[in-house]
Amino acid sequence: MRILQGVEFLSQTTQEHMLEEHAKRFGIKDGRTLTDLLTDPLFIDTYWKQADDSEKKVIRLFVTTAARGFLRKKDWEKIVLHQGRILSVGLNKLRRLGFILTVRKMWGEIGYMMPKEVRERLTLCLITERHCTPAPAKTLPYYITAGRGIHLDLFGVLSFLRETDVPLTVKGSIHRRILQKMTPLLTLSDEHVEGWASYSIPESKEGEMALAVVIDLAIRLGLIRARGGQLVLEKLSVAKWLEKGQEARWNELFQLIAEEYLPHDSWWDGLLVLMMESKSDEWHSINDQIKTLADTGFRVPDDAASLAVTRWLHLLLGFGWLHMGTTAEGEVYWRWNSLPRLAIEERWFIDPAGVLTIPPLVPLKAVWEVSRFCPLVFTGDLIQGELQAKPLQSYLAAGGKEEDAMDILQQYCAHPLPESIGQMIRQWGREARQIQFEPMVRVRTAHPGILEELKTLEQFRPFLGFPISSTDFLIAPEQEKEVTALLRKYGYTPYMPKKSTEDQAARSHAAEGGPDGLFTIPRPWDGFAVENTFPDCLEGMHQLSSLPKMWTQHFQSYHPQTMRTLLQRASELGLEIEAEMQDKKVRAGIPRQVSIEMGYWYVFLEVGNKKQRCRLDDIHRVRIVLPEYLY
Repeated sequence: MRILQGVEFLSQTTQEHMLEEHAKRFGIKDGRTLTDLLTDPLFIDTYWKQADDSEKKVIRLFVTTAARGFLRKKDWEKIVLHQGRILSVGLNKLRRLGFILTVRKMWGEIGYMMPKEVRERLTLCLITERHCTPAPAKTLPYYITAGRGIHLDLFGVLSFLRETDVPLTVKGSIHRRILQKMTPLLTLSDEHVEGWASYSIPESKEGEMALAVVIDLAIRLGLIRARGGQLVLEKLSVAKWLEKGQEARWNELFQLIAEEYLPHDSWWDGLLVLMMESKSDEWHSINDQIKTLADTGFRVPDDAASLAVTRWLHLLLGFGWLHMGTTAEGEVYWRWNSLPRLAIEERWFIDPAGVLTIPPLVPLKAVWEVSRFCPLVFTGDLIQGELQAKPLQSYLAAGGKEEDAMDILQQYCAHPLPESIGQMIRQWGREARQIQFEPMVRVRTAHPGILEELKTLEQFRPFLGFPISSTDFLIAPEQEKEVTALLRKYGYTPYMPKKSTEDQAARSHAAEGGPDGLFTIPRPWDGFAVENTFPDCLEGMHQLSSLPKMWTQHFQSYHPQTMRTLLQRASELGLEIEAEMQDKKVRAGIPRQVSIEMGYWYVFLEVGNKKQRCRLDDIHRVRIVLPEYLY
């Protein structure tokens, strides 16, 4: 499904007005929605070629100088003050087409935002040439190794929280002793994140930065949440996340990282677009890409390449999303790692001793299930596991069954399970059941007569096998619904005590989407929301919009004083007039001077490089001509 940032906040009427503008300008009447149009790369490319000068100037300004395509109105007005009315014209045209949306804060401050999808495509339109410095075909060395994959680091933290209580301090932080246990679960290191963290979260502590990033991501994804003084799993959200395919999971994570972690400057946005368009498994020079941005018009600092490496590429390297290398001359190259986005199609292997070998493309959901009874160790690209008695018996004690464990092992195994595996699991199961705790539901009747009456009913007899007193009996939890229905059928109204609302709260939290993270990174556009508005052609151009409409719409005769006022106003604004003379001839030009000579009023009209002098008494009718670029 196509998404266009912010369009969901526009009413259907406003979107229809914008579509009418597309129909008027480009003849598009094919039934496509506004989102369909503005997320169509071919349409954006075609529009860029047809856009007039005023629109291209505004697009360049928003793409190359506005972080994430956002500008406050007060900053925009300063730009217009120095660059002229043509920018206001271009802005209104783009707003009428939906290429730029109006945003507003609750207390009234206004800004303008170019939707992400539009901005990224227009960025590519601006980058007309690709500078490409050939890199060696061989793998280049680099002093920091890549992480195994942020999804596996997240997996490690989630599995730790599943098995271990993580209490929070009064300030809401994690105890140091717990941090020391969790840090070895990661391959993301402080070396990967320190360049980014020193800029974005300078208050972070050394030795805890990498774990803070992983926990922050887990919170933003809605996978964990602080509740009741503890850090707990959101089980429904975790289940949905594990079920996603590799590419879908990668896309979700990358969009989150780009939105929350990318530094706030327009050249960073341009670099991200270049990276997303870079071919996978090919080396790319970061110096060359920075030069491309500078040639396009982005204002890049002198140390942009160094900043890109330390604040962004190292972070992505730690996430396992790219490889990095340095040539003998010291030039830094990078390339995408295709593994995190490949289709999930592999299965694991298990030997007769219970040693499990899991390749990288086994479904994460399957790895999560097997980790409940088989401890895992992450080494390189492969995951190793070994069946052990104690973890399996803990799994059985929590309600699992031997058959479930064997089914999970077989379902994702590349070969038939060795017979010894089944024998081993059954033996451990028998040892675990020497003493058992089983959850049961207690049914209590008001007096012995009711229970005696239930015993006489044929349909109730299968559920009365565990009487514990003359008024009470036990049933299995899975029988509760059936027994409740039977009681109601025979005229009884069972009292059902309210159950814990924890699961209900978890569902509501999951439905809300990802919450704020572990730390806050302030953004200039925070607090602004899309405003449902369709601007007038002259909005923002107060001098033009304040002109009387009769002065601009048609020829008109005027009182001499009014005519002088009209001409002087046109002169101040540099607007052309058309004057019909008494002899019916029409003269056109920009009035440059209105003066009186020998008792007669004259106006000097500038036509190209020439000036014509006209006596006002000779002018029969006149009108101001608004520039064509307004329409």
